[in-house]
Amino acid sequence: MKNMRLLVKPLVTRLLKGNLLSLLALVTVVFGVVACSEKTTQLETTKTKVVENHLHDNTPPKVSKWTKSPTVLVFSKTNEWRHNEGIAAADLHFVRLAQKFNYGIFTTTNGAIFNDLDLKKFDVVVFNNATGDVLSKEQEQSFERWLTNGGAWIGLHGSGDHSQKDWQWYQSTLIGPKFIGHPNNPHLQEAKVVNLAAEHPVMKGIPASWMAFDEWYSFDGVPQSYGLTPLAGVDESTYVAVLNIDEFPAKGDLRMGSKPEQHPIIWSKCIGKGRAVYSALGHHDRVYDDKIYSQLLDNAFTWVTQINGANSLGCEK
Repeated sequence: MKNMRLLVKPLVTRLLKGNLLSLLALVTVVFGVVACSEKTTQLETTKTKVVENHLHDNTPPKVSKWTKSPTVLVFSKTNEWRHNEGIAAADLHFVRLAQKFNYGIFTTTNGAIFNDLDLKKFDVVVFNNATGDVLSKEQEQSFERWLTNGGAWIGLHGSGDHSQKDWQWYQSTLIGPKFIGHPNNPHLQEAKVVNLAAEHPVMKGIPASWMAFDEWYSFDGVPQSYGLTPLAGVDESTYVAVLNIDEFPAKGDLRMGSKPEQHPIIWSKCIGKGRAVYSALGHHDRVYDDKIYSQLLDNAFTWVTQINGANSLGCEK
């Protein structure tokens, strides 16, 4: 716009002196700029639409041959809600966790990494608040094969918000119950988390209960109904479980039951030769500063990767 003013001003000056050619030049410049502006706007709109509709990646990112092995893949693609603070904090947490256990780490939002060849490079996959339809059918199937053949998976918070509902295997095998909503007034709250499986390796050294500050998910059922093992639940008497937002599946009272075992928020499953843990905690970055939760994630990591040996504890039928 500044450049246009610089061009137009001298032409107007000459026009005032009666120069007809300057008038024609002025008209040409003005309409030329307008036409160019319209074309640019149309191009930008088209690009925006392409980005919005581009759900699946086709070209995988390059994984350096110098990446330390064994390796953790942290995947945080979002085609729906993006938990920016929680994603950043979880990325940092798993960088430190990988260093602690002498693992390499690779973080990406590119779903094309989920192919048979590239997945062989990883020993653990973390879904860090991955939301929406993030993988193609072929990519989903590659992940399913990888996990059932001995892979290790940890899913965090938004990865269980039912936004990947078109991936039926994922929803029924790893997540189980359907997410229906979370409180909004207040949104983030402190609540009591209760250890439901003190003998499970993931819950080793975790106290009987502790207070945590986060966004509290509610579901339409319990993981037990899907063959999943509940590890921790939330005490609904310690926070306000009410939602007043119309677009969520449920509105109003989000309570699932008076006992923590009726409202699990962390669970596990053995799938073929693989192992999986899902935690509904992880919306707020503050939760990753909690020493108890950090210990729980360490335990989850060692259990899914079977670092301490391929024992069947936690996989009993």
